[in-house]
Amino acid sequence: MDCNSDDLDKQNETEAQVDVPQDTQWIVLAFLPGRVVVKLRSVCKFWRDCIEEPSFVDCHLNNACRLYQSIACFTSLDDGLVHVYTFDPATMNFRSVELVFSNRFHMSGPCNGLVCAYDINGDAEVLNPTTRKHLRLPDSILKSRSLCSEYFVGFVHSTKEYKVVSVRHCVQFLAFEICTIGKLSWRTIRESAELLKATKAVTVNGSMYWLLLNEASSGFSREILMLNLTEETFTKIVIPDAVRKHDLELFEGEGKLLLLSNHYDTSSGSIVSDIWMVASTHQDWVHLHTVTPRMPVGMSPFFQLKTKIFFGNQNRLLCVDLQDCTVSYINMRSGETLISCGMFVESFAPAVTDLVSSTVSSYENSSGIREPSSADPGPSFRGAGSSSKGRGKSSGFTGWSSDDLELSFKRTKRTMEMVWKISKHRAS
Repeated sequence: MDCNSDDLDKQNETEAQVDVPQDTQWIVLAFLPGRVVVKLRSVCKFWRDCIEEPSFVDCHLNNACRLYQSIACFTSLDDGLVHVYTFDPATMNFRSVELVFSNRFHMSGPCNGLVCAYDINGDAEVLNPTTRKHLRLPDSILKSRSLCSEYFVGFVHSTKEYKVVSVRHCVQFLAFEICTIGKLSWRTIRESAELLKATKAVTVNGSMYWLLLNEASSGFSREILMLNLTEETFTKIVIPDAVRKHDLELFEGEGKLLLLSNHYDTSSGSIVSDIWMVASTHQDWVHLHTVTPRMPVGMSPFFQLKTKIFFGNQNRLLCVDLQDCTVSYINMRSGETLISCGMFVESFAPAVTDLVSSTVSSYENSSGIREPSSADPGPSFRGAGSSSKGRGKSSGFTGWSSDDLELSFKRTKRTMEMVWKISKHRAS
């Protein structure tokens, strides 16, 4: 019996339709990379609704942290936008570059796929490059009284809350404020005349840390200031006696608080660098390494990943391998400035259901999370609440001019790869 081709096609289409239970679909989606799920959310209503569920957000984040972590560095561009470059943590190979629509030129380290971007005026927003959502943070009373403000984002595991901490530089003191995403009100938790060696916070397992200076005229530290994000209380950690007269810097390493100590050794006539780790009780310190390659001058440590420590300044990202003493680096491209670096995951955080999407036109007066239109094909943020003085007509999505957008997309397309350069045994 003969069958024409049309009948066979219809039969094949019928046989190919498989009814997959929604629970199974949910599980499969939770194991996919974040950027893949973002593309799939327009397939059907169930898939779209999945990624808004707090339980899915938590499950996907746990899987992403195990399977899909990347090294990410964020750079600001001359035209007021941001690039995020990602690298494979196992091979250090370049993965991707995305364009982020934010005109904030300062940025916290990433936390579960979120970053906090801010400017010299104290305006700040929490960004998620994967979902292309952002949350503009409200103003506080202290903001108008401060000379400048810095912002850092952290995660409280017990409550699944994300909190933003602001360090506000007032005339005679530093003020610490905290804001829980989803509640959007600032609470003052500390005002002190004590000086910090560096105001950049190091975030580790639900706590933030800063080095305290002995006195204004001294560059030495004896204590570390610790903020417990769960209880929103401060305590102090004593620094080891052996390093109190050394140049010190804090950084994070795979869930541990680490201390980098640099001092001049008269016997060898060179700078010696040691790495210390604080115990979970915050009472004792363990000496981990005496670093063979000279640590880079004028660069701050970002984080440690296995045997590699990542440093950076505005122009260069540098990696020191403690095992083979290899030093590798990437120079930032012309017109770009390195503003943040850390381990990054493509997540759907924050799992906040009581915030509604806002339109571009109402964004300036709104503090809600804004999601781009489904018709928007761009790879990253839209409508970060900024304006441009570009030559062309303003874009309906962003407020940047169409000329700015076209130029930025072309630049991102040209920026196809960043290659590590190798320097043996010595950081330049």
